[in-house]
Amino acid sequence: LNAAQVRALYTMHFNVLNLVVIVRSPTCMDKHQVVGVLRQMEKFLKGQEMRFNEGLRIMKSKLAALQNSVSKLPQADQSSAPTTCPSLEAPAHGTKFGSKYFVGHEVHFTCSPGYSLVGSATRVCRENGTWTGADVTCKDVSECASNPCQNGGTCVEGVNQYKCTCLQNWSGSHCQHQTQTAPPEWSVMNDPAFSRRPRCAQVNQAQHCSCDAGFHMSGTSDNSICQDVNECEVYRLDQGGKLCVHECVNVPGSYHCACPSGYKLLPDGRSCEDVDECLSQQHNCSRGTTCINMGGGFQCVNPECPHSHGDISYVKTSAFCAYTAGCQNTHPLKKRSVIDNYA
Repeated sequence: LNAAQVRALYTMHFNVLNLVVIVRSPTCMDKHQVVGVLRQMEKFLKGQEMRFNEGLRIMKSKLAALQNSVSKLPQADQSSAPTTCPSLEAPAHGTKFGSKYFVGHEVHFTCSPGYSLVGSATRVCRENGTWTGADVTCKDVSECASNPCQNGGTCVEGVNQYKCTCLQNWSGSHCQHQTQTAPPEWSVMNDPAFSRRPRCAQVNQAQHCSCDAGFHMSGTSDNSICQDVNECEVYRLDQGGKLCVHECVNVPGSYHCACPSGYKLLPDGRSCEDVDECLSQQHNCSRGTTCINMGGGFQCVNPECPHSHGDISYVKTSAFCAYTAGCQNTHPLKKRSVIDNYA
């Protein structure tokens, strides 16, 4: 009941009490007065009844609408609701922190020195069984990405290291010192195939030129050219160790390792391994001879039995043998198998 209805009920109750007092009073009331009071009470009760019924109807309508809204909500399937997320693995060259995969738990990732993290460093398990963020990888950081070489020097990538190849008149580990020297020994100067035009652009009303990786700037500011960096000579002159185990071959802008005949290059790109021509059937030995693998090649051998002497003679019993030949002693009284060894 609202405040108005409460006040109306209170007034009705007060009037009923007054009527009771008047009826029981020793002083008799006029009949018309009593009938008038009763009719007023009757009208009042009917009005309250109508208001009460209207309020009840509105309340029932709202209750039905609420029940209808609740019934349309999707039914939660508690049995199939995921409580964990799929396991996450640490990226190559990285580390994962966190082993709990429940809803709300976090997993963090970092990369080893020399690698940068690509993806989300932190991932959170969501209620739908999936992780926030993106998959994580650790990308190798280029040693030359920070442009450590000054004064137009070119950065040459190495294994976890770099070297600066400087323009003429510049020297130092970062080309920070100005000198007066001849062209460096590692610069390929007289072959057009090892030269490139520089890339130039106007920046703040000044021209800036640069070279591709594996080239360095040569010449004057008005007439510059990109000359190839001979990586094989750079590491040889700096006594930093060989780039290749056998032979380093300089090519425009880069280098590659080569192996002698009969050897193959290993996946590391710098080491060589002997090719077993006998095992891989790459030999041309004729039938009856044996293929012997040797460093960088092979040899076809044909073992022979010893010559007969006295009353003893030999015959070959095996067509294929390396440095031993199985021969049969044919002496009638000394018939036996012998193995003689000879190169």
